[in-house]
Amino acid sequence: MLEAHLNPDWDAASRRHSFIESSVEWLESIIPPGSKILDLGCGPGLYTMRLSNAGYDVTGMDFSRRSIAYAKEHDTKTRYIYHNYLEMDYAEEFDAITLIYCDYGALTPDERKALLSKIHRALKPDGLFIFDVFTERTHTGKCDNTSWTYYENGGFWCGKPHLCLEAEYYFEKNTVRVNKTVIVTEENIREFMIWDTAFNKHTLLDEVNPFRFQLLGIYDDVCGSKYTGESDTLCLVLKK
Repeated sequence: MLEAHLNPDWDAASRRHSFIESSVEWLESIIPPGSKILDLGCGPGLYTMRLSNAGYDVTGMDFSRRSIAYAKEHDTKTRYIYHNYLEMDYAEEFDAITLIYCDYGALTPDERKALLSKIHRALKPDGLFIFDVFTERTHTGKCDNTSWTYYENGGFWCGKPHLCLEAEYYFEKNTVRVNKTVIVTEENIREFMIWDTAFNKHTLLDEVNPFRFQLLGIYDDVCGSKYTGESDTLCLVLKK
C-alpha cells in the first residue's frame, strides 16, 4: 500500500504526483497564507509536505502506521499523528481541513455524519472544509463481477507471491459499491472489504447542509476545475 502511495504515476492509493502538484497550487489560492491546516487521511504526506513547504502550519492524521512513520522520516516541518480521524476531538483549532481522494465516500452514513460534526467543531470561525467524492458516473454501466489474478512478484495488497480473488457488488441503484478482495499466500489468507458511496451534487449537498456549513464553491476536482457535472469526481469548498 505504501508503495502505491509513493508511485508518482499510479492513481491507486494516492493520485499521480502531477495532479497533486496542481491540487496544492489550487489549495494555496483559496487558503490564506500561514493558515493552520489539518489533512485527514494524509497517508505518507504527499499533500502535507508540499503545504508545509508553502508556509502553512500543517498537521497530518492517518490510521496507517507505515504511512505515518514514512511521513515523519521524510518531513520534519509537519506534525504527523497516528490516529483514527473518526475519533479526533478538536475545538476551533484549524483554519482549514482537507479530506482528499474521496475518503468521504468510503465511510458509512453514520460515520459521515459524525465526521462532519467533528470537522465543524474543529474549524475556527470562517474555517474551510475542502473534500472530494466519486460521482455516480464512476458506477454507470457497472454490474456485479468477480475475477482472480496470480501475482508472482507481489502486487498492491501484498509484496509476496499471492493469489488475489476479487468480487465487486453494487447496491442502492448503483450508488453504493463494495469491493471484496481475498489475498491467499503460502502463510495465510486475508480479506479486505472496501465500500464506496457515489454522489451527485444534490445528494452531497443534502448530506452536508444540516451541519451549518456555507457552500463557497463546487468543482469537478480538487484542482479547482470548473464544475460541469460530467466528471468522475466532485469537490466542495465549505465554510464554517
